[in-house]
Amino acid sequence: MPRRSIAAFVMGWALAGGATVLPSSAVAAAGPAASNPARSTTMAMNEAGGAFTVAQLKGLVGDHIGPWKQTGIDVPLESRALPQPASVVYGFRHGKQQATLTISDGGAESSAPGPAHWTGPPNRRKTDEGAEFVYREGRHTVREIERREPPSREVVLLLANGITVTAAGNVEAKALKGLVEGLPIDAAEALVRSAK
Repeated sequence: MPRRSIAAFVMGWALAGGATVLPSSAVAAAGPAASNPARSTTMAMNEAGGAFTVAQLKGLVGDHIGPWKQTGIDVPLESRALPQPASVVYGFRHGKQQATLTISDGGAESSAPGPAHWTGPPNRRKTDEGAEFVYREGRHTVREIERREPPSREVVLLLANGITVTAAGNVEAKALKGLVEGLPIDAAEALVRSAK
C-alpha cells in the first residue's frame, strides 16, 4: 500500500473513533484521564436534611421592599467548631422608621408539617417579656411579639420549608409585617435545600 493510502487510512480510523497513541510526554502534560463523576456530585441537590446556603437566602432580598430601603447587610460568620445555619441580617429604613430584617434557615426540622408550625386557633398570651400572638396564615406560621425591652416589636414568619423571616424594630407590628410580606414568599418557599 502506498504511503499516502496508509496515512489516509490511519487518519480516517482515528477520526472515526479509533484509539490514538500519544507520546508519554503528551499524556503527562494532559493530566489524569477524565472519569465519570462520582455519584455524590451528580445527585440532585435536594436531599432532605440539607441546608440552605447564604447565597440562596441573599437572593430573596432586594434594595427595596415596598417603601422600605435597604441600608446595610451583615452575614454572621460561621464558627468552624459548631456549624451555624445560614443567616443574613439586613438593615432597612422607611422615613424615620428603622427595622432589622433577618432571613435564616430554621433547619429541616422546622419544615412543615412539624411542631414548629402552628396548627391551632390564634393564640394571644402574656409572657415575662411582654406579649405574643401566634396564628396560622395560609401555609405560614406568624408570631407577633411585643417586648418591654428594645426592639419593642418583632414579627416572625416561618415558611413551610423551614426558612424563618424576622422583622424587628421600634415600629408598629403592622409595618413590620408589611416588610416581611414584601419579600417574594413564593420564591422563598420554592428554594431547595442543598445536599448534606
